[in-house]
Amino acid sequence: MFKHVKSIFVLSLPLIFKYIFLLLFIEWNLFDFKDIKEDWLFFLIIILLLFNKVFKKQIFVDLVCFVYMLYLILETTSYMAVSANFSSSYMYLLLESNKQELSEFTSAYVSMPIVLFIGISCILFFVIRKQKFKRLIKHQSILGVLGVLSIIVFLKLTGLIESNAYHNIVRGTYGYFDLQNSVKFNTDIKKDDINIKSDNEVLVVVIGESTTTRHMQLYGYHRETTPYLSSIKDSLLVYNNVVSSDIMTTKAVPKILTSLNYTKNNTIETNLIEVFNSSNYKTYWLSNQRPIGYHDNIVSQIASLSSYFKFFNHDNEVKTIIHDEILLPEFKLILNQKGKKVVFIRLIGTHFDYINRYPDSYNTFDTILDVSKKEKIINQYDNAILYNDFIVYKFIKDLQKQNSKSALLYLSDHGENVYDDADFFGRSEEALTKSMFEIPFLLWTSDSFEFPEDFDYQPNRAFMADHTYESIGHVFGVMHKSMDANRSIFSNSFEPRKRNVINDIDFDNYFLDNNK
Repeated sequence: MFKHVKSIFVLSLPLIFKYIFLLLFIEWNLFDFKDIKEDWLFFLIIILLLFNKVFKKQIFVDLVCFVYMLYLILETTSYMAVSANFSSSYMYLLLESNKQELSEFTSAYVSMPIVLFIGISCILFFVIRKQKFKRLIKHQSILGVLGVLSIIVFLKLTGLIESNAYHNIVRGTYGYFDLQNSVKFNTDIKKDDINIKSDNEVLVVVIGESTTTRHMQLYGYHRETTPYLSSIKDSLLVYNNVVSSDIMTTKAVPKILTSLNYTKNNTIETNLIEVFNSSNYKTYWLSNQRPIGYHDNIVSQIASLSSYFKFFNHDNEVKTIIHDEILLPEFKLILNQKGKKVVFIRLIGTHFDYINRYPDSYNTFDTILDVSKKEKIINQYDNAILYNDFIVYKFIKDLQKQNSKSALLYLSDHGENVYDDADFFGRSEEALTKSMFEIPFLLWTSDSFEFPEDFDYQPNRAFMADHTYESIGHVFGVMHKSMDANRSIFSNSFEPRKRNVINDIDFDNYFLDNNK
């Protein structure tokens, strides 16, 4: 009996260390009590497996111990890094990210407490695997297996399984590949299905990255982070109440560029690039983000439908820093080519690591060395916003020189929390904040641009970016039969709808209630 108690105590040490580290390095009120219950139920599964006669071989003991320790490392380091449990959204990040982004993620979030906890966990792994677990007799082993299954069923039925790291790994991986495979694009777009209502010549759609309005001077931020766009504010249509549908690029961008949105779930979607291809416009895609591959990432899959596409951040080494201005020369060349055209531009924008998103000449706010980590991160993000402002401004100015019937739409794929509504930076589906969804959305047009007859500028209109697809077609005068003008932010017949975001959360009510 004593040996049982001793073994269980030793086995519980990593779990005890988890709570010690969380008490020391995060605010306890950020920790969800449901996670504690799920932890101990998972711990009970580990006990039943290690004391089970079926798993008496050392290789199985090692495997169970490894699964146990990895579980604790994932959950504890997640809390210490972003003040939230390990969620399925991290699997999207891992599967979607390239080596450079993963390197930036590691350097941005790894701290000495995290390294220390991982080190202690590794030591405890070797201590635990040497324990002698007294095996249950045969019929008890069968009951043990049934006990494991019963706990898993209980976790599922009570919803506690949503806090489990392994559940979220499986769910996130499945969700990622399901998204890649479930969305099929309509490649049989007929000209008869498109109503061309104007004779506009050039459209530029600039999709930013991880940019929230909270840090933009143009939207009321206290720092001068958007001096360029602010200087031409009178020539911009700035929309103040636009939110993204998701906080992950893989989820958000397809809803911006295709008929896919939260109000329906078709198996075949129509995308903007194919609509313009079928309307005698030449389409271009310029990106400063490296794709996983041209056809296995859904965003890259959309991009590859363009007449011409180029990824500037493709074959570079992990530590290479490529700023968004690399896109400018190619953009000018495209503008100088004859014919009607639509140019899609994908920025690296204000994606972390923020310090790598701008050249030294744009270091305006991060000039004092003796500041806290929090202040430093905010300063670097504001520098990234400042540089992003310059880039978008340059696109507008280059387009303005063309003297054509042209327009430029700029929006971000999603926002970012940079110590705005919670005491961390980044994004997490387990710790949603309002700033993760609040995105810039603005339109510049030339003097000769042909607006639709039902155009109506309402800057405070409540809009969600998953209807950008309809809005672009409507304002540019190229309407496919799948587009509903009543969903266009630019239409006087705009019909507002509930802005449901992740997990069907009503954005407006959810954050209103939370603010209270």
